[in-house]
Amino acid sequence: MIQQQKISEEEAARARAESEARALEERKNAAVSSYIDSFSDEVKVSQLFLVNIEGNETYSAVESSPDGKPLVPGGCLLFSYNIASEPENVFSFTKSISDFYMRNENIPPYIAIDQEGGDVNRLRGLTSVLWSQKKVAERFSVEDAKRLYAAQARQMRLLGIDMNLAPVVEVETDANSEFLGTRTFGPLEQTLSYGESEIGGFEENGIATVLKHFPGNSNVDPHSGLPELRIPSASFDSYIKPFESLLPKSSALLMSHAVVVFDTEAAGLKSERIPACLSNFWVSDVVRKRLAFDGLILSDDIFMGALAKNGYPPEKAVVQAIESGINVIMLSEKKFGDVAKILLDESLKNPSLKACIDDSVRRVVEYKIKSGILSLEESDDGSFKVFPVARGEFDKESFDSCKKEGMKLYE
Repeated sequence: MIQQQKISEEEAARARAESEARALEERKNAAVSSYIDSFSDEVKVSQLFLVNIEGNETYSAVESSPDGKPLVPGGCLLFSYNIASEPENVFSFTKSISDFYMRNENIPPYIAIDQEGGDVNRLRGLTSVLWSQKKVAERFSVEDAKRLYAAQARQMRLLGIDMNLAPVVEVETDANSEFLGTRTFGPLEQTLSYGESEIGGFEENGIATVLKHFPGNSNVDPHSGLPELRIPSASFDSYIKPFESLLPKSSALLMSHAVVVFDTEAAGLKSERIPACLSNFWVSDVVRKRLAFDGLILSDDIFMGALAKNGYPPEKAVVQAIESGINVIMLSEKKFGDVAKILLDESLKNPSLKACIDDSVRRVVEYKIKSGILSLEESDDGSFKVFPVARGEFDKESFDSCKKEGMKLYE
């Protein structure tokens, strides 16, 4: 009898705890919804763009909205020419981006960069040496690779960077090795083990990782042509294995422009003459449902030749991408206003597209809260509110220490 009473009390306590946790989550969700409801339609659509920017000293917007306010994207993408020669200056620039947004009452952006290592190394000479993924897998143990990536992540975080468009987790094959070169970890087992090391090294140190390029690439360069992948239906599960295994550990996924052809249409697989980043099958059916991924899904650059030269100019691609389930449109161009307006105008007459935009805006805001760009704080009355977070000051001592650690591993 006493034992039954004890069990009953434990069940009641567990039920109360679960109820309180649900209530807490509901209050947080209500605060996020209220915050998003305060956005204008233009601001909502702007959150869906990751755009390259000008300069490397002090940020300013290159476009204005119809009301004369600065038109700024939800994320800023840095290339090598955005990177100053000294770490203090890089931080000063990234801080100027956040300060500009906050000064003009915009939602602070996340700042992203391609820092794979090897040939794709925007911070070369600034942070500790970062070899290509292929070379890391050849020269480092899995444990030391994670330490190497962790040191790189801490340096990037101290520079004001939030997201790394890496790692490449495509398995090396004869069909993609010419294009990808040293950007892959190699065969499946190395891709799984070293991919997990890189993701952990970055994610555990405040840098979001973006796995790429799903579902893959061929030896056709998507900057100029449309890649085509031929996948035997019977080997589909093994083909997507690295993404299936590593996505739960990562914040985001980048879709490729590849067209996929199956030898037979079986088990829900179908060949489409549609680039993967514009395909409802690949984005919604495979990534969201089959792989159960709940993070951000990014398109590759929609200004690439793979799309523009094959019947998908940016004004068409942007709508189709969001309708397929893409959350963030990446652009190497510095102006996004024209394509954003197309997306906005279309959403005003297309409820389904508007629902897709609303879902993507929420995912972007939730990522910004997770990364510390926005803060979800509890008020005295028990409700929650979302606030932008100002960037601090550059910590040179910590940066130098992290760089020294990375160099020691390299040496």
